[in-house]
Amino acid sequence: MSYKTKDRNDAIMLIAQGKANLNDLPFYEQLASFNWISICKTNDVVDKIELTYAGKDLFNKLKKLR
Repeated sequence: MSYKTKDRNDAIMLIAQGKANLNDLPFYEQLASFNWISICKTNDVVDKIELTYAGKDLFNKLKKLR
């Protein structure tokens, strides 16, 4: 894993709230490679970033901890 757990958790929380920073695409591509999120593109332009099933499960666990 090339990112820190805290960074992943913070990103999952932001994505779940619809506040993903589309400027940090390389980081989000790392999360997508681990199946936490999916990156939706149209004509190679990022439209939105969504949580996968695993990402939603992690979000629910994080929500309980905070």
